[in-house]
Amino acid sequence: MTMRIPASMRTRQSLCDLIEGRLSTPAGRSELMKLATRLIVEEALEGESRDAVGRDYYEHSAEPGQGYRNGVRSGRLKTAEGFVEYSAPQVAGRDEPFRSEIREHLKGRTEALEDLAVELLARGLSVRDIEDAFRDETGRLLLSKT
Repeated sequence: MTMRIPASMRTRQSLCDLIEGRLSTPAGRSELMKLATRLIVEEALEGESRDAVGRDYYEHSAEPGQGYRNGVRSGRLKTAEGFVEYSAPQVAGRDEPFRSEIREHLKGRTEALEDLAVELLARGLSVRDIEDAFRDETGRLLLSKT
């Protein structure tokens, strides 16, 4: 049986591996920013779910209506570095439904990404050039056309 660990612990290990040079990626600084952002988001979400259920990860409680963790759900954050994938804990079994306030604030794109697009347009780049600049590795557009 494998030991279950929180998503933030796996992300922290990946970040340590990158810093220590065990992960060889050509875009090391970009990857460092993505992993650091992911770690911050995952730790904040885990703290929010811990507060919601009233106990730490893998602690058991017999209080009815307090809820329990029910796996994780993936999420994506648009940043100037590209998409950052993160894991958000799910909470079930509460008297009132759990809605993450942190995830609500993570929707949309970052202000830095929008500021960069506006600056590029002001410097004379065409809309097509800006769209090409804001594509990720898979060719997906990071900005909407509006």
